[in-house]
Amino acid sequence: MDNKKFCLSLLKCETEDEVIKILKQNDFWDNRDCWIPYGNISNNRGIVSNQQSSSVAALVEKLVNSIDAILVSECIRLNIKPDSKDAPQTMTEAIERLLLIKGGSIANLDSRARTPFADRIQLVSTGGKKEPNYLIIDDGEGQNPSDFKNTFLSLLRENKTKIPFVQGKFNMGGTGVLQFSGKNSFQLIISRRQLDLPDSSKKWGFTLIRRITPMIGQPSSSYVYLAPNNEILSYDSDFLSIKPGKYPNVYEESLVAGTCIKIWNYKLQSILKTISTLNLRFELEKYLPDPALPIRIKERRLGWRANYYDTNMAGLLSIISDKPENIEPGFDTGDPSLDVPDTGKVKLRLVVFKETSTDERKPSGIFFIVNGQLHGERDKNYISRKTGLDYIATSLVILVDCTNLPPVVREDIFLASRDRMRQCDETKFMEDAIIEYLKDHPGLKELNARRRQERLSKVSDEETSKVIQNLVNSDPTLSNLFKSGEKVTIPIGDIPEQIPYEGKKFPTYFQLYKEPKNGLLKKCPKNRSAKIVFETDAVNDYFSRSDDPGRLTVLGIPSLKSLHLWNGKGTVRFSLPSSCLVGDKYKLESEVMDISRAVPFKSNFNIEVIEEMDTIAPPTPRPHSGKIDPPILYPVYRYEWEKYNFDEKTAIDIRRNEEVGLDIFINMDNIYLVNEIGKRRTMDPEKLRYLFKIGLYLLVVGMIFQLNSNNEKSEEKDEPDYESIKIAAKGLAVTLIPVLINLNK
Repeated sequence: MDNKKFCLSLLKCETEDEVIKILKQNDFWDNRDCWIPYGNISNNRGIVSNQQSSSVAALVEKLVNSIDAILVSECIRLNIKPDSKDAPQTMTEAIERLLLIKGGSIANLDSRARTPFADRIQLVSTGGKKEPNYLIIDDGEGQNPSDFKNTFLSLLRENKTKIPFVQGKFNMGGTGVLQFSGKNSFQLIISRRQLDLPDSSKKWGFTLIRRITPMIGQPSSSYVYLAPNNEILSYDSDFLSIKPGKYPNVYEESLVAGTCIKIWNYKLQSILKTISTLNLRFELEKYLPDPALPIRIKERRLGWRANYYDTNMAGLLSIISDKPENIEPGFDTGDPSLDVPDTGKVKLRLVVFKETSTDERKPSGIFFIVNGQLHGERDKNYISRKTGLDYIATSLVILVDCTNLPPVVREDIFLASRDRMRQCDETKFMEDAIIEYLKDHPGLKELNARRRQERLSKVSDEETSKVIQNLVNSDPTLSNLFKSGEKVTIPIGDIPEQIPYEGKKFPTYFQLYKEPKNGLLKKCPKNRSAKIVFETDAVNDYFSRSDDPGRLTVLGIPSLKSLHLWNGKGTVRFSLPSSCLVGDKYKLESEVMDISRAVPFKSNFNIEVIEEMDTIAPPTPRPHSGKIDPPILYPVYRYEWEKYNFDEKTAIDIRRNEEVGLDIFINMDNIYLVNEIGKRRTMDPEKLRYLFKIGLYLLVVGMIFQLNSNNEKSEEKDEPDYESIKIAAKGLAVTLIPVLINLNK
């Protein structure tokens, strides 16, 4: 079989068995002399197996390599050496200079304008529904056959280390997909260097990577690539029919130059093996929140019925910019800087989704990104536990751009696999600074309280309250769970009308909040940061907008750590110098200026250093010996499920509240309760509901009591994680009614 026919035969195989059959027909499968160790390293499994732990994160590395290839090719086309001083020095600069995208972010483009860019990198699904294959096709620089060994097939080389505007630096991340590529780790690479680039040979090269079992003396299996006679196979052709046509046609449109990679039977979670334009796309948006280029996702597997089979994946920031109606106004004020002590500066993007948003792509959590790619995350439970903002934690998105951290710090925080973070001092410093920023934000506190009040605004179930109170009063075991003198209550009350804030683009004042007559002296523990609050009539994005922003400068030794505005209040944090001593006093002067003013707003204040505080105070006072304030009970019915993110098997939800207590929401249409009511037709349904509601409430309170007791003994200083109780309550809901009824008999 000639090389071109052999290459295209491999490309069009849709199962691993078909690939093996083609290799056997050409006497390559069992001939180990035709296979060369990947990276010229015989024992390379240690490198490959130490890559991404997630199959999606591994797939993202391939897409990132395609993005890098396009940026490099555009740089060369401008006669600029990618590793020279004339080249863009950051990825953002490269996107703006090389691709002419305003602001260096595709989020600034409308959805239609992104499609021509997205067509340059295509992720195509082929094969079967249960065993999908994927093509990654790009029109980047491409490689000559003679350069494969030093590019696609190399490991731990410095191919792109000196190019400042690309993401791939370690020369190994692309191997992450091999761990997830079927039984044999097949990966086909086909490439041709762009014809208008220097030293293009105009030949197509191709090779196949596979995993082979260990030979005698080898500790483990290894990865090899096909190179008969130690040469990459090649051939001449004006173009290849590699790109997909309309659904369901796969190999129809031409690729003149660039790269095509195919992987077989890729191991994704079942939910991600559905049509690629939905769940897989949503997951990719999380792992690439702000990609340099959008990706065109094309579903070409037979059997799907959908409104569309092609779509753009443009990242989380594009989702936010495309649907501003889904975002709570006033919070997303741009990219405020956060100066993390002993770590460096990061940029924060705070977004709060509306509860009414129906966008199924709505994520939540803290996302640490570098050059638009996710490098680590903390979920909604982490936010709840650390801040107590339980009612908005599922709607909060905090994007932490770590691109401008010092390189050494980035290396210490993020693993080379780019999907995990080390638990080092710098990580803790950064997390603590972010949590402090969130807890300082008056707008988040206000929204959290409002959402809670909206949920608890109905008429209270006073009868339930009395039943539980009587049980608690009559049994010493139950009464021992609660703090003495506390009563079980369910709040009622109307929600006050929210008064919209209307700030001025250019403020008329910016001054210290409630400044004392003798001047402000802020006392700050040596191991903390000092918080100074200002009042103003400026709009919330006054300092962070791109159009004529305001500027805050501070004269004095303590450095500005963080700043945010919310509805007329400016909260500013200052970091004390590491060399400060108890008793030191620092005089500071702040100036706020914008283009509308001839004279800045000036404020003077002092910071005095006091003794260190031993620990960071928890978000709420911790109960003594596990005893708790009686949680507020609130029933949830089927028509409210979507609002509370319940389903038929949900039993309870637990939320902290601003009154230093807990709210327990019980699913009164739980499937197991409904089934028991249906089976026990001789019993009063309302009595069964009471048994379920009150019994489950008291059992959950017991678990909370125990969790708090254990937490008292641990060194963890933040609130307990109640997720384990929510999961356990699902099991209790199954057996609660049968056990109570039969024990009563």
